[in-house]
Amino acid sequence: MRKIRCHYASPEAFVEAIDAPGEECALQVFTTDAFEPGEEVLLEVHFPSLPGKMMVRAIGRDWHPARPRLRVRAGGVLRCTGTEWTKLQFLRKVGAGELKLSARRRHVRLPVMVEVRWRRQNTNDFVAAALSEISEGGALLLTPDDSRPASGEEVIIEIMPPGSERPLEVLSVVRNTDHPDGVGLEFMARDMGGVHRLREVIRRLVEQ
Repeated sequence: MRKIRCHYASPEAFVEAIDAPGEECALQVFTTDAFEPGEEVLLEVHFPSLPGKMMVRAIGRDWHPARPRLRVRAGGVLRCTGTEWTKLQFLRKVGAGELKLSARRRHVRLPVMVEVRWRRQNTNDFVAAALSEISEGGALLLTPDDSRPASGEEVIIEIMPPGSERPLEVLSVVRNTDHPDGVGLEFMARDMGGVHRLREVIRRLVEQ
């Protein structure tokens, strides 16, 4: 999957880019990297006041080259659905000044959608769930309200790498419970072998 970078000159420019396309779940992007209608891409979004960068999966709707005489920049429109659109709506609130972010993540979260199982550290009962974003430092766990772990609680995430017969278990701690669909996890300290395996798993998940 190709990565496309789109950096907006101001928070207001990003908000305008969401409002501009005239289509639900769409974002106007400015990039010289051409994309085809229906092509799935990995979009890197950044604008001033946003600490770090946000990675979002998106699908191409249309792209056009630059038209200097008409003062038209190269770019087009991408569409997002589900949790990916939820991410952009969250960023829209940041751009509009409704939310303020101060902490810069050490690792950029990459968008995925993969089924996982998780359990509390001191139990053997697994709960079916999904990850919608992941990095070497943590993940967003989408899980039902009735089983959702509390802030500070330690859990085990079981991830089945694509093409593997053995799951990867990662000890995690809940750091954020403000997301409407799940909780933010921080992966606990691992030995270097575990870091390398997790890095490879993330690569497979993003590319599948």
